Amino acid sequence: MGPAYFTAAPKGQGRVVLDREKKEVIPILIALVTAISPHVPDLPLWITLWCMVMWGYMLARLKTGWPLPSVLMRSLLTFIGLAGLLATFGQGIGADAFVGLMALMAGIKPFEMSTHRHRMISLLFTYFIIISSLFRSDALVIMIYMIFSVFVTTTALIRINAPDINMKQCRRLAGTILVQALPLVVVLFLVFPRLPESLFGIQDPTAGQSRFSDTLSPGKISSLAKDQTPAFWVEFENVPPRPDQLYWRAIVFQAFDGRTWRLLAEKGQTAGMLPTDEAKKAAQSQTAIVQTILLAPHNAHWLMALDRPVKGPGWALDGQGRTLKSRKKITKKIQYKVTSLIPGDANTPLEPTPEQDLAAKTISANGMLNPRTREFAQTLRQTPGTPADKVRRALDHFRENGFSYTLTPPPLGTHLIDDFLFKTQSGYCEHYASALAFLLNSAGIPARLVGGYLGGELNPFGNFLIVRQSYAHAWVEYFDNTAFNNTGGWIRTDPTGVVAPDRVRTNPDGSSVRIAPGNRALSFMARLKFALETLNLRGEAWFTGYSAFEQITWLKAMGLIKNNQARGPMLFFFTLCCISLFAAILVWHFKKKPVLSDPVALVFDQFTGKLSLAGIIRTPGQGPVAFAQACIHERSDLADEIQLIMDLYIGLRYKGTGSGTDSNQELDRFRACVKRFRPSKKKKR
Repeated sequence: MGPAYFTAAPKGQGRVVLDREKKEVIPILIALVTAISPHVPDLPLWITLWCMVMWGYMLARLKTGWPLPSVLMRSLLTFIGLAGLLATFGQGIGADAFVGLMALMAGIKPFEMSTHRHRMISLLFTYFIIISSLFRSDALVIMIYMIFSVFVTTTALIRINAPDINMKQCRRLAGTILVQALPLVVVLFLVFPRLPESLFGIQDPTAGQSRFSDTLSPGKISSLAKDQTPAFWVEFENVPPRPDQLYWRAIVFQAFDGRTWRLLAEKGQTAGMLPTDEAKKAAQSQTAIVQTILLAPHNAHWLMALDRPVKGPGWALDGQGRTLKSRKKITKKIQYKVTSLIPGDANTPLEPTPEQDLAAKTISANGMLNPRTREFAQTLRQTPGTPADKVRRALDHFRENGFSYTLTPPPLGTHLIDDFLFKTQSGYCEHYASALAFLLNSAGIPARLVGGYLGGELNPFGNFLIVRQSYAHAWVEYFDNTAFNNTGGWIRTDPTGVVAPDRVRTNPDGSSVRIAPGNRALSFMARLKFALETLNLRGEAWFTGYSAFEQITWLKAMGLIKNNQARGPMLFFFTLCCISLFAAILVWHFKKKPVLSDPVALVFDQFTGKLSLAGIIRTPGQGPVAFAQACIHERSDLADEIQLIMDLYIGLRYKGTGSGTDSNQELDRFRACVKRFRPSKKKKR
């Protein structure tokens, strides 16, 4: 005889077993479906079909009585599922593979819920699936859905532990439990240590990829031109800048080898973005612009800021070239506030004077490359005038020689800058910025390349800017020793604006930087999209904005942390107060006298309570007639009162009314008789 792949219920017990399963298994299946639903768009199609087939078989079994798969069959299904998982994701362990494994387990798990223990394990596993939704997103809509999923799962948990109560009572109790847990959730949210990194250490290798690294070469930014993913969101505390001032600074490159721009070696980092007195004064000036930025994860250290930042969050570090950096890689959304000063001749210099030979050092690694550009640079060097005059002469080369702005420039040869300036004359922003910076350095004018973003789309409902990955941009800063009253300073110039002036005023995708609130030109779907994005951003600004850094700052303000170390007595006292408050709420709740929905039972409970004080106790299972006879036998002096109250109770409880009159009148009479009933403790015979 071959192995048994299915196990049927014992004879005579099939219908009983199926009826019990309908009452307990169906709520668990509903909880599993609810928990796994947010993952369906990202799951491979075969895993989704896998779950549908397994759960569909369980539902059909409850209707038809089909047998359950045996242990051997379940083991075979597990092996097939794991083999498919390896074939789909390989050996890489990421969020997709992890969620796929949980979905496979969720599909098979309903086949082994024959005991209460297994049903409890299934629901605990469902809670874990709910938590895994945070691997995908911490958006407000996901958080709300997770709360709903917890409610559904808790309802199923109550159902399998109290199968005799109906589903309405289960849902009411589940809702009560969630509300009671709210104070504890708030306390834990505020004081429980928040981890800067992922709790489980699982990172999706395809998510949060850095759009800027420590190198930049032609073609790297143009590859982002069609990526509409939001890079960050910005809200201004005061008057927002003009569209042509929306330069978002991220990283500064100051070394060029002929093809690739790189960072200089770090010379030290300062926290707080306040290294000079000039910067302090600039941050307090009336022209300073304060922004609150919600930055999407990009798996790098760069913090975006409006060009140029003069004050950042206390936990940030100063990067090269007046940039902001995080101590750790940005692997999840983070919110921070930064103050910037729009560059201009009226501003004071924000950085010290660079080394005299900085221009030569910047391009020292490519002495034999781009000879035509070097020759042009020597001509530019000999041109009389200030550095600003020579920059205008260099920009005239772009303006007068038919250069074009395109996302698909032709390939460049070994002499990359020469080919671009004198042959192809077609490129994206990094081509123009790279060529101008090299040309100026070759002419003896220190210049550097700045990578970041340009522009932003205004959400008319939330009045905040959305800066997308497609808005990535590169521009040039050169050092003018005659600027700022001959004290010298770095000046921004954007060669892209010479060739494609519309790029400075509009986004690469054609969307306008300025949309008037309530603009009727917006379609209904655009309005709905902006409204949902506003709601989601407000929720994330509160939830995501309270990061590990903000928690430490808050605890410091409360006096619970000093010098980055927890103050034991204060932290213990604060935690004890929170726990005591929560415990007091629970005690108050459970000590409240239960409110009975049955007024007759409530009044009768008062009557038996008075009798118990007089020494007459109702025994378990004793009916009202037998109880009345026992009372009269014990206290004949109370016979008339006891008999009247018992007649009223029996009439209300079992006949509806006591004497054919209105039930409300009889209930009032019943209450009055019980209220007047005051038996003494001493027997009177």
